Amino acid sequence: MSPENRTRSLLGPLARDRFKKAGMVASLALVLAASVAAPATAAARSVGDHTARASHYTGGKDKCKKQPSKHRAASTAQGGKDKCQGPTGPTGPTGPTGPTGPTGATGPTGPAGPADGATGPTGPTGPTGATGATGATGPTGNTGATGATGATGALGPCSEVDTYHPQGNVEYQAALTADGRFYAGIRDLTGSNANPMLWTDLSTHDDYPAGGAAGVPCGASVGEHQASGGIQFGLVTTTGRVYELTCQFDNNGPDPAILQCGTDAGNPWVEMNMRPAPNAVNGGTIVP
Repeated sequence: MSPENRTRSLLGPLARDRFKKAGMVASLALVLAASVAAPATAAARSVGDHTARASHYTGGKDKCKKQPSKHRAASTAQGGKDKCQGPTGPTGPTGPTGPTGPTGATGPTGPAGPADGATGPTGPTGPTGATGATGATGPTGNTGATGATGATGALGPCSEVDTYHPQGNVEYQAALTADGRFYAGIRDLTGSNANPMLWTDLSTHDDYPAGGAAGVPCGASVGEHQASGGIQFGLVTTTGRVYELTCQFDNNGPDPAILQCGTDAGNPWVEMNMRPAPNAVNGGTIVP
């Protein structure tokens, strides 16, 4: 390269000499820090001093002095090395943050943790609360409708027996059974043999009470009717009505004595002309 095209240094001889000395001193400092002492160090120092003096005392020109900045830029652009480059400028501002990169793939699921521990013991039962106050009594409901009257039973569940001994040679009985039937009995006590009690069903006679307003028989009696010489049987019903019927004693010759109670229609049951009444004294309810 011709001297005309060579880049001129902007530094004078004195500045270049100092610059070179500074470089040499830095190199020697590095060598001494590494504890390396060799003859090469002295040689390098001698060469540096010689070069500096030669440049200073030979009257050489400082090529970097007053070199136009345009020339230095051109030299650098052509691939040359600009030995007269100035100090590094300040660092520029930080550029904007780049966009966030895509999210990476999800990692594998970790192993399952330990199973839950055993259930703890049940706590103690708390104390029973106080009993609340009794609520007010609700209003009385309406009275329900009266049920239908049940069907009248055929006969009542009453049963009774009565006995009469007017003389030592005969016995009379009146028996009312649970099925509502009335029986008149007689037993002849004469002779050496024990005669049986003979029965006559008086519930077959007319006007025998068998339900309804008359009620059903619930009590029986037997007695002697002195005026007629007959035997009188009586009964009381569940409605408080009293009925009677009279039979006659029949000696019956050599056979045991019997009762003659007539036919059903010819000897009906007759209700007393007054019925028993509550709190009555020598009175009662007159039969209509």
